[in-house]
Amino acid sequence: MQLATQVVTARDGVDLFVRRYSPDQPDPDRVLYWVHGVGEHGARHEHIAGEMVSRGWTMIVPDLRGHGRSTGIPTHVRSFDDYINDIQEIWQRLDLNSAPPVLLGHSMGGLVVVRAVQQGRIVPSALVVSSPLLGLKLNVNPFKEMLGRLILPFYPAMRFSNGIDPANMTRDSGFASLRRGDTLINKTVTAGWFFAMKEALVTAERDVCRISLPVFALQGADDRTTDPAALADWWNRIPSTGKELLILPGHLHELFFEPDWSDTINRILDWLERRKGRV
Repeated sequence: MQLATQVVTARDGVDLFVRRYSPDQPDPDRVLYWVHGVGEHGARHEHIAGEMVSRGWTMIVPDLRGHGRSTGIPTHVRSFDDYINDIQEIWQRLDLNSAPPVLLGHSMGGLVVVRAVQQGRIVPSALVVSSPLLGLKLNVNPFKEMLGRLILPFYPAMRFSNGIDPANMTRDSGFASLRRGDTLINKTVTAGWFFAMKEALVTAERDVCRISLPVFALQGADDRTTDPAALADWWNRIPSTGKELLILPGHLHELFFEPDWSDTINRILDWLERRKGRV
């Protein structure tokens, strides 16, 4: 497996760190662009990249602004359009339009890629969403939300715990231990990020009919972070004729860090390769 890295500078000067994992002889028709979740970073996904490369796929995974090795205020945006601008800038800088890759978003990244496609900012060959943030399952303290709304106009970068419990991420003790010890994982978000996320949820719901390309959606049935019911409702209403929904019984939020993560990634690749002549 080959690893190449580069830094792409966003429109506002933020430096975005990008990894490209590829086989020795890359196939331009087998490329997947991965957008990670809130507080995490692309380096966590090297085990996934190894599995994909073994099947001839190239994986591109940037650190979003304010995450991992990218610059920017940690887990803070004025609007989710900041993330969309960033993944579009990387897409263009890497010249991905000539043979558009598959676009995959996990959790918050799922909301980002859905909005990017709905806006027509990125046109991938297919869309994959894993535990996408289309509705929250974890409880948000109403007092904390009210406080955040009050301070938002004056101090949007005020920080709050993101409420994510590592015990609710995966049933795999090894991966859970790695997550707890990962110093690049950010456990907070800002008031600005939270209300930008809420606005993105509203617009993703409003524009649900703008998703018509092939979609593979997957969700853990026991996810306590994002809402499986919200994904099922979204999937039922998107007009795509080439769509599949995979609900994994007993699985938690981080499907690619669960004990059977390899089976899960291979089910996605199987679906993509079956469609290869059509996407």
